[in-house]
Amino acid sequence: MSVTTVLMRHTPVVPPAPVIVTPPPTLASTLRRTAAVICVLLATAMAAAQSDASSPWRIGVITSQSAGSAIGALQASVAERFARAFAGVGVYGAPLVIDRRDDAGDPRRAEALALELIDEGVLALVCCSSPAASERVSAVAEATGVVLLKLDGTPTVDHVWTLALRADARTQMTAAAVHLADEGKSAMALMTLDNAFGDAAADAFERALADAGRVPVGTVRYAPSATVLTPEALWAATREPGAIVVWGLTTDTDLALRGLRARGWFGPAYVRPETIGPATWRRLIAATDGPTAPPADGDAWWQVRSAVSPITVVESLPDEHPNRDAARAALERMDGLGVRLEPGDVGAMALVDDALMLLQRAFEEVAALALPPGLPVASVRQAVLDALLSAPARPLAAGTYQARSGDPRMARWQGLVVVTTR
Repeated sequence: MSVTTVLMRHTPVVPPAPVIVTPPPTLASTLRRTAAVICVLLATAMAAAQSDASSPWRIGVITSQSAGSAIGALQASVAERFARAFAGVGVYGAPLVIDRRDDAGDPRRAEALALELIDEGVLALVCCSSPAASERVSAVAEATGVVLLKLDGTPTVDHVWTLALRADARTQMTAAAVHLADEGKSAMALMTLDNAFGDAAADAFERALADAGRVPVGTVRYAPSATVLTPEALWAATREPGAIVVWGLTTDTDLALRGLRARGWFGPAYVRPETIGPATWRRLIAATDGPTAPPADGDAWWQVRSAVSPITVVESLPDEHPNRDAARAALERMDGLGVRLEPGDVGAMALVDDALMLLQRAFEEVAALALPPGLPVASVRQAVLDALLSAPARPLAAGTYQARSGDPRMARWQGLVVVTTR
């Protein structure tokens, strides 16, 4: 509840004052009076600035901590550890406050928490553990003018205040297309599902190849119920691409790869990181210098590639890699959680750490502007968005980020590491 104190003014009735004739002020008296006024104004400004400098810079973090979501609880722990690590740093002496809230897996509760945090004066939001919650909170951010750094990879369109940190399909495919071009190849084909998921994948594929200056050689779609994909694999292989992008879910991705191998295709195939199982992750390396000949047993996952977060393969990154130091620092902050994590989980957790790093830096940029004391919180929130939009590309643990006006994607393909299996 907000309490406002209203001061009522009244005009007392007083008798007319006598007329007093004073001599004109001398130059010396005018200077003394002016100096006194300046001293009072300076003292007031310094006191206000000092009070403003000690005001906390607040971030709201909303995750699903108590709804059986292991990732949501871990993301909340990452926010807590970040707050402890930066307790003595703050923002130029002012405290950095990270307010963690639990939506309990309910998108409507996430929406209510976002409104509550905004009413309490947070300057930015980090959310959410599910696409449904992100959609609601994103709508709140747009309506109220508060920056939202979004954690899930669902598409975000026509939004000004929402910036997506997780690399989407288009970003991952662009990294794949550039990687293939660096090997002197340009043609790519796509195999994907014949449903809404595949529609989005086909659109991302065309946009990604356009981003990379390449032209797709064909797209083949298959039914979600398919149990054999050798005809579709043959169609893709006969297009003679330099690589085939297999963009599906876990089961059908494996099915498509087996179909390709059965039809004699042993060229590189790029897949979604989410489809890579634990055993395959152990085979990943941060380069594509595996064996030159296909294995005798027709291994379906040989020469499979994926564009992944740097932190998921941090041990394979060379010393000069731009994301290596940030990834190691983030791992140190996340160390000791007491659970065994798969690479994909580490990447999801690192997104929270990256979001807080980006906001802490944006807050410093705003603080350096020396904004007038008493500025409305809406103006400070606008300044935070402007700081993010004007910042150069920044390599961090889970990727490289750069906000651009009119583009809700903050994760850039340059921050992904293309890895392959031997």
